[in-house]
Amino acid sequence: MNGCVPEQEVQDVELQNLEEEKQEESRPDEENPLNPRDTRNSETTEPCLEIVFWKCKLWMILTSAFLCLILVIIISLTLYSVVYIDEDEYWDLESIANGSRQNFTGMLKIHCANPDWLLSESAYHLLSENLSKRLADVYNNSPALGRYFISAKVISLSYENKTAFFELEFSVPPECETEEFMKNRMSEMFVKNILRQNIYDRKEMYGVDVTGCTYLTLDPTSLSVLCKFHI
Repeated sequence: MNGCVPEQEVQDVELQNLEEEKQEESRPDEENPLNPRDTRNSETTEPCLEIVFWKCKLWMILTSAFLCLILVIIISLTLYSVVYIDEDEYWDLESIANGSRQNFTGMLKIHCANPDWLLSESAYHLLSENLSKRLADVYNNSPALGRYFISAKVISLSYENKTAFFELEFSVPPECETEEFMKNRMSEMFVKNILRQNIYDRKEMYGVDVTGCTYLTLDPTSLSVLCKFHI
């Protein structure tokens, strides 16, 4: 045999070695992860998907808190609009009706482009009614004095200088009858300025057909208002 290994045995050994190598390659590596990228993704989970407590995730808690805040704001605004009462918008009609009377007298000139226009009897009544309505509309629609206003009327018209004399009546509730209120809101200057501003905004008198004058205007510079008496 002279110390030589038979050729058949050598081939058998090589085949056995190849099979062992294949088995080692197909065996999973338990020490190293199969996919390093998958492990990295599992470790870096998004914060919003993390479970904070029980089965609630972070995004659920944030959404619930936001919705609760909106609900609280809506309820607060609703309660505020129901409970809150603006003193300037609240009118105690009985108190105003039983209040003390505050009366004013005033005078106002009426101009016409024709200086020779005549004030007939029919024109007298027409101008009186028109101007009385104008005065009532001004003070009825006044945010400051509308609730206290009672009446307005033209008591006379001068045939010579075409001047209208009028009266205004207001009612002041007892709770409003303070020195500050009477000095500011119910003063002669305050009452006059409301009417004067209205005349500056619209000087023309509409709906008045007077012979000899088709365009009548009010003179705001001639306006005067005086407190008549206090009941």
